[in-house]
Amino acid sequence: MSAPTDAAATAALLAGLPHMRDDELQSLLAATIREYAARAETSDDPLAALPPESDVSATEAMLVVSAILKAVNIQVFELGMWQSWSGR
Repeated sequence: MSAPTDAAATAALLAGLPHMRDDELQSLLAATIREYAARAETSDDPLAALPPESDVSATEAMLVVSAILKAVNIQVFELGMWQSWSGR
């Protein structure tokens, strides 16, 4: 049996999301954040957070970003300072 395609794997994951408990969704998000950060730090080119064809709305993005900042106790000002110091 062959491995599922990216589209099939994504569809399977998305189909399961509504049935996940909150703690499972939080663990998945945390693992995704850690993997993204690891890849972004080792890449020579900037790694886009979303594909160009993404249909994530600005409201959805702001809800998630705000929740992440709150979870790690970072204020928007501190994020801005880090971005200016790191050049990211």
